Amino acid sequence: MVELQGLLAVIRKRGLLDDKTSIDNLQLQDSERPDLALIASGFVAESDMFEVLAEYLDLPIANTEQFPNSPLKAGGANISFLRQKRMLPILEDDTSITFALSDPPDKMSLQSIKLLVNKDVNIQLAKAGDLDRAFDRLYDREKVKKPAALKNYAKDIASIEEDSPAVKLFNQLVNTAISNEASDLHIESSFSGLKLRYRVDGKLLELGNSPPEYLKEMLISRIKVLANLNIAEKRLPQDGRITVNVSGRSIDVRVSTIPTINGESIVLRFLDPEKGPNDLTALGFSNYTLSTLRRLLKAPHGMILTTGPTGSGKTTTLYAALQELNLVERKIITLEDPIEYRVENINQIQINPKVGLNFASLLRSVLRQDPDIIMVGEIRDEETARLATQSALTGHLVLSSLHTNNAFGALNRLLDMGLEPFLINAAVRVVISQRLIRRLCPKCKKSGSVTPAEQKQFGLKIGMSISRPNGCMSCYQTGYKGRLVLTELLEMNDNIRDHINNSGKNNPMDCSLLPEQTLANAARTHIESGETSIEEFVSIMGSLD
Repeated sequence: MVELQGLLAVIRKRGLLDDKTSIDNLQLQDSERPDLALIASGFVAESDMFEVLAEYLDLPIANTEQFPNSPLKAGGANISFLRQKRMLPILEDDTSITFALSDPPDKMSLQSIKLLVNKDVNIQLAKAGDLDRAFDRLYDREKVKKPAALKNYAKDIASIEEDSPAVKLFNQLVNTAISNEASDLHIESSFSGLKLRYRVDGKLLELGNSPPEYLKEMLISRIKVLANLNIAEKRLPQDGRITVNVSGRSIDVRVSTIPTINGESIVLRFLDPEKGPNDLTALGFSNYTLSTLRRLLKAPHGMILTTGPTGSGKTTTLYAALQELNLVERKIITLEDPIEYRVENINQIQINPKVGLNFASLLRSVLRQDPDIIMVGEIRDEETARLATQSALTGHLVLSSLHTNNAFGALNRLLDMGLEPFLINAAVRVVISQRLIRRLCPKCKKSGSVTPAEQKQFGLKIGMSISRPNGCMSCYQTGYKGRLVLTELLEMNDNIRDHINNSGKNNPMDCSLLPEQTLANAARTHIESGETSIEEFVSIMGSLD
């Protein structure tokens, strides 16, 4: 990130701007870079700003003598994209690659390249004109033409050979996703072709190197063939599954297709068995949450609920709990939609509404299988909620999830579904609300002080030191690396049961019933310890209130 005052310090040090020269009239628009604004306003010449940026960013300058004499493979990067972004590969080996570029503050291009090449990336600064001439000399300017033979590819797409461009492209996309620990790959149709975006640490990162236009339908059809989907059906959504081998590991890939105005959009979700939770300790819960949850899991019956929005880690928590309960003397049955991880010694059932297999109908049948523990992937309606709570009262330990914003919201949701208060009070033992927030990158996070506004809003001490995101090549210029979990655990007690019995419009929630550790308290602890930032929590929750 280029900051105006730091840039001005280098400019004045070089004598390019007199100390008396006023820049008060320099108006920076939102997200406008100060280096470009200074050039546009005539304060600094473009040629001078080149060397100023090199000093300010502490980057070496690449001269034309350092440019290669022959083209490099560039880690498989798309040359058209590199030319467009003026990122010239000048040095490459098995583990690293060096690019000369004219615009290093372009974060999106840098993170796209980092994701694509899967090597250590080094950068140097070079002039735009020198880079353009080098691309003309090293790489053919002629665009890739669409082969005539591909016009009728749909007639026999299932017979694509293993060395075809579509197969190679699919393998490349999967390898890139797995090596960069992406949870999802979004392949989206647009009016200009395909757009690729990877979800890393919960955020989508757009790759600039879109595949050639002629490969668009071939890639989609290749994925459909592998997922056993109907390649001719483009009007209706479809769901499937693929198993791929990456670096000797078997990875499950969930496939979802949906028609859009520009063509089909496909989302691939990667489920690596090695990344699945082995126990609750691996999830990073606080000592209080971990000890309380483990104590309650020892109960012979009752209901344990996890809540939170999509992508908050509810299912992962349920799997981790099942791993700790998975003993030979216990019969465990799960009802899931979809099955995310396959677990040994557990009977996992895939929901299939098309043939009448929904949560409610399966739950009735499962009870006749003499289970000790039942996991219902999600409670979506009154019938499922009623059957699950009744199961918890008849000698079964039931684990399930709900989509609510907090722990108390789960109890209110059950009431809204029509469950009687006495049934909820008798069945539910604990509700865990959780969120996943990104962890600050340890390599580039920077220190800052709490502002008066933040002190007023979040209750932090004025002037205390906290950490803020910065951005580096290691974290794809996002400022974050990895994620941590925030939990809010609400264990049922007499006060909460009384509140449920007296629930109604004239009975507001008593603040004394709040959990011992709320999501806000958990977030404040991680902010004060420098593990995450105020900005990240606000983006997830809105405030610490």
